[in-house]
Formats: sequence, C-alpha cells, structure tokens
Amino acid sequence: MNEYIFYTGEGYCESPNENKVENFQVLGFEKAQSKEEALSKLLENNSWIKENTYNVDEIIGCQVIR
Repeated sequence: MNEYIFYTGEGYCESPNENKVENFQVLGFEKAQSKEEALSKLLENNSWIKENTYNVDEIIGCQVIR
C-alpha cells in the first residue's frame, strides 16, 4: 500500500504574529493502492475539505517515498 500527501494552493495560513501568509496548505495523508483511491479516502474521512469549499480539482497528490 502506498502513502500519499495531499495539498492545495488555495487559501492561506496565519503566522504567529497574525499576518496572512499565502502558501500551500497540507490537507492530509492517506494510504491506498492508487492516488485516486487515496484522494477518495481523504475526502471521505475529512468532510471539512468540501465544507470549506476547497476545489477538489485543485488538490495535488504525491506519493510519499521514505
């Protein structure tokens, strides 16, 4: 089984001094046989992704190699 990391360029984070920082947001990790299966699991296990209107088509997934 492969592990995948999923991230997006949508959104921003807040620095410790409360400044807005535009960067990539890590959405999570999932293990599956394929990237597509892992993305499905990510969305199923993390309803907040769609609830916060992240565009699923903009989510980037990469296999984690250790």
